[in-house]
Amino acid sequence: MVSRRAVLKTIGLVGLSAAAARTGLLPARAETSLQFPERWNGEPLARIAQAYQNARAEPHTDAPVVAELLRDEVVRVRRVVRGEQVFWNSDLWLETNRGYLYAAFVQPVRFPLPQKPQADLGEGRWAQLIVPYSDVYKKPDPFDPEAEAGRIYYGGVFRVEELVTGTDGRSWYRIREMYQTIYARATHLRLIPEEELTPLSPDVPPEEKVLRLSLSEQTLIAYEYGEPVWASYVSTGVAHRPTPEGVHYVWDKRISERMVASTASDDPDFYNLPGVPFVCYFAPNWVAIHGTYWHNDYGRPRSSGCVNLTPEGARWVWRWTTPVAPLDRLYYQTRNRLEGTKVIVTA
Repeated sequence: MVSRRAVLKTIGLVGLSAAAARTGLLPARAETSLQFPERWNGEPLARIAQAYQNARAEPHTDAPVVAELLRDEVVRVRRVVRGEQVFWNSDLWLETNRGYLYAAFVQPVRFPLPQKPQADLGEGRWAQLIVPYSDVYKKPDPFDPEAEAGRIYYGGVFRVEELVTGTDGRSWYRIREMYQTIYARATHLRLIPEEELTPLSPDVPPEEKVLRLSLSEQTLIAYEYGEPVWASYVSTGVAHRPTPEGVHYVWDKRISERMVASTASDDPDFYNLPGVPFVCYFAPNWVAIHGTYWHNDYGRPRSSGCVNLTPEGARWVWRWTTPVAPLDRLYYQTRNRLEGTKVIVTA
């Protein structure tokens, strides 16, 4: 039997008292009549996004452990239920074929049909991964261990520039990143139609668009002419790496970014995240609003300073904000850092 402290440690609760973990307090509702997105939108699959997670016989942490699932295991979701409110922002648990899982630490995944590889890519196309994960390589040779280049995840976005045949006889896309080239299975990537990347509300003057981020409520709300038009829960920076308060402006936009922190893999703050989708840098020290595939824990601080959104939410923000970024660029910056959409961050 795994001890309660060990269980809490595996899901990130060490340092919180039992009272703090079970207060029953939900985030204060932001001052808007807009509907916030659901925390689970009927996705039939869940990918374990932490190092490992315990599945339980019932939806609470005192229930017996019935399975220990490792990172990247995929389980089928039977239904979403209300259970113990482990963290104050969510009481959702997933009833799966392996037991009950707390929903904050797994990635929602759909199961679309395999994509037909396309050779006519022009100067390049943007594509999004549609499978739970896919192994990538430095060359299209999955049989060469030295060619291994890690793993990419559902919702990640990449610039594909060529369709090639690998040593396994299958189709692979060549992906161009800022500083390297990798190869991924073509059937695992969906080419994003251009109409899904065009600007939203282009007729609204840039000065009439404002994003308001509340750190206490963990909400991001978009305003046009002073009226709210879109809202979402977010995850902002933790106490020792807070998201900076104040008035900022979007100044650098990227459809995709490999985010790397630290140069030593044994550094506890090290991370290497490929294909982070729909990035809008808005504050000093490269603080951005961006999509997230490594958790489903929106509504409480847990980032290194950035503002985490679902990939779908991040795409909406990327399309709605200014400057309007060209689709053929890996990144685009304003000449004046006060030109882009205003982002007001309050405590």
